[in-house]
Amino acid sequence: MTPVKSISLFASLGLLCGCASSPLTLNDNQIVPGERVGDVEIGMPLDQLLALKGVPRQTIPMRGTAATTYVFDGFTVGAHDEVYWIIVQDGRFRTADGISTGAEQITTRAAFGVPDCVVSKADSTVYDYGNIYFNVANNTGRVEQLGVMEKTQNCKG
Repeated sequence: MTPVKSISLFASLGLLCGCASSPLTLNDNQIVPGERVGDVEIGMPLDQLLALKGVPRQTIPMRGTAATTYVFDGFTVGAHDEVYWIIVQDGRFRTADGISTGAEQITTRAAFGVPDCVVSKADSTVYDYGNIYFNVANNTGRVEQLGVMEKTQNCKG
């Protein structure tokens, strides 16, 4: 094979490999406010969630509604026909800024800015940003859980 043909062959193979890309995967453990946690998305049909994640560790009917809470490893989902909200309790899930459970309250507030509202409870404080909230333990000042939904419901009014 001549040097010109060899270079042409390698260039062609390089172009083919460069054009082939793997399909987009959301299984990245990223928390995207108002949208998703890893590969579980707000608005995802319930049957798709169960096909993706398998049998939940626990299911709990939500009193007064047709919805159910589905407990999986590291997160909990509220759904009926589709996913309404996702609550994260596991540090392997992180926002683009690196915020996860265990993060300090001051770091979380620095990353997200001024919350829409702050709700103080006996053991924890909720910092609500409209499409994500952080539940911070009052005794440690660290994030215990993060909640993701289209529109959070911690702020009254």
